[in-house]
Amino acid sequence: MNYLIVMPQITKIKEQYYPFPIGLAYVSASLKSTGRNVVTLNLNYKESSIFDILKEHIEENNIDVLATGGLTAQYNQIKEILEFAKKIKPSIVTVVGGGIITSDAESAMIALEVADYGVIGEGEITICELAEAFEKGLDLQTVDGLIYKKESIYNITNQRKEIMDLDTLPFPDYEGFEFKEVINKSPSDIYAFVDGNFAMVSFGRSCPYNCTFCFHSSGTKYRKRSLNSVFRELDIIVLKYKIKNIAITDELFAAKKDYVNEFCERIKKYNIGFVVSLRVDIITKEILQMLKNSGCISVGFGLESADNSILKSMHKNITVEQIDNALTLCNEVGLNAQGNFIFGDIEETIETANNTISWWLAHPQFQIALHFIVVYPGTHLYNYACQKGVIKDKVQFIKDGCPYINISKLSDVEYKELATRLDTLSLTRTEYFKNVSIKSKEFGKVDFTGDCPTCGITNTFINLDVFRPLSNVECKNCNKMMNILVADYIDDTFEKNINSLLKEHKIAIWPVNNTLTAIFDNSKSLSQENVFLIDSSPFKQGNNIMGKTIQSPKIINDEKIDIVIVTVTTSIGNEIIDIIEKNYKTVTKILFLGELINKYFQI
Repeated sequence: MNYLIVMPQITKIKEQYYPFPIGLAYVSASLKSTGRNVVTLNLNYKESSIFDILKEHIEENNIDVLATGGLTAQYNQIKEILEFAKKIKPSIVTVVGGGIITSDAESAMIALEVADYGVIGEGEITICELAEAFEKGLDLQTVDGLIYKKESIYNITNQRKEIMDLDTLPFPDYEGFEFKEVINKSPSDIYAFVDGNFAMVSFGRSCPYNCTFCFHSSGTKYRKRSLNSVFRELDIIVLKYKIKNIAITDELFAAKKDYVNEFCERIKKYNIGFVVSLRVDIITKEILQMLKNSGCISVGFGLESADNSILKSMHKNITVEQIDNALTLCNEVGLNAQGNFIFGDIEETIETANNTISWWLAHPQFQIALHFIVVYPGTHLYNYACQKGVIKDKVQFIKDGCPYINISKLSDVEYKELATRLDTLSLTRTEYFKNVSIKSKEFGKVDFTGDCPTCGITNTFINLDVFRPLSNVECKNCNKMMNILVADYIDDTFEKNINSLLKEHKIAIWPVNNTLTAIFDNSKSLSQENVFLIDSSPFKQGNNIMGKTIQSPKIINDEKIDIVIVTVTTSIGNEIIDIIEKNYKTVTKILFLGELINKYFQI
């Protein structure tokens, strides 16, 4: 049998970096290690349509089984792959894995409709056993970690045990999924402070903690790779792909001092930077200094709230005092620290939200982003929302892309007001570069050059998203950390292009985010009658920005809007484009907001 493993399209933009989905690369490597005929396909950065690309690969390689997977947020892209595959070759067998299946297997399979088999949990062993069952006609019930339809109902086999010795796994199939294409893009959208290419390397799986908003698709038992295994992989990818920076995917990386010390000593010879996620309750100044001295360029913390009652409700097992201490220690050793505060926990009230906001305002030296909790399938919050009837239809919730829902003690009115407040607050920490010059590129990307407001040294940042706030931008000379919004520096070209479009078109702008709010302050054109603001979140719909009411997407059909301007270039932007193309036939052109800063823009 012939197998095709497909990596879904995460970005439609050729110039954009995206985090490499390493799970599929592990699965591919495992299946290839059995000697089977395995073809791989990365749908990102391709010029042709997805249907045409799949058709070519399926027909030329006589594919019998197509496997793909990803997170619940990638539902539309995954379903599209499956539907196209069945249309191209009705007899093809389709297999889906990843968080979308593991988190709520039956709901996901119903939502995906044409998936024949779902892989629950880690897929490396399951995919190989499933292949053997296909080829030998074995009873599928013998394959653990599987869901499939049997006599019109979904059957789930025995739970797949976690892979305890991660060193036994082959290294990810980087080559099969065109890893070189990924790392040649600038990671500035995600790590604005990083200079050079970037790779994510798995050091461990799962987590022993059970935060209410988190789901571990790789199982419940925390496991760690040996450093010998990690460095064997680094030897390969640093040499082959000229890696300059890595992200360590292991939240308990620093749980053991001896492990950290050995890593720090061994990583120095590679002369690369690294980013690591840590818990605030297990770090010390000594550990942070070791990391700094060996090339660490950023530390990510799971902060979530600055109210101890909310942290307790989230099962974080940390305190505000520990958060304060960890961030302070990072500042003392000169390590860039990142984190998020997420609002909307079950116990969230106006008082607890205000406590977090007050702490945030009182600590401007720390770079912390503000967001709402997304209730993802598989989490405690998801189960709670289903039990309370907040999520009435689990299948539709997946199809809708896991929209924001209010499970807190806030009223819906209070929730909406908090959403507006967070958007406004997120713009209050901008520091301005001097003598700025901007070179426009496609799809709202720019090369940004400006003098540091602290030391005066000129800094250049490549491929920045014009309308996305960039936190933790670091001066290459004095290491000053700051947030910047490139839109603060653009000229009146944007205004002229909007006015030109409005002469013959109705325009919708989707979604409404904090940067769009800021743009309204400098753009009279966006206040005109034929400009409509759209957001999928019911908690933004009905709110007003500069006298304009935020509408639901159905306004596109109601008003026969023909141009939609998408304000984000991340995977959310991809989702929006897919929705528009499938549901709104009056739309003749989809633009990215950043395209409109180009003085040579033409519709």
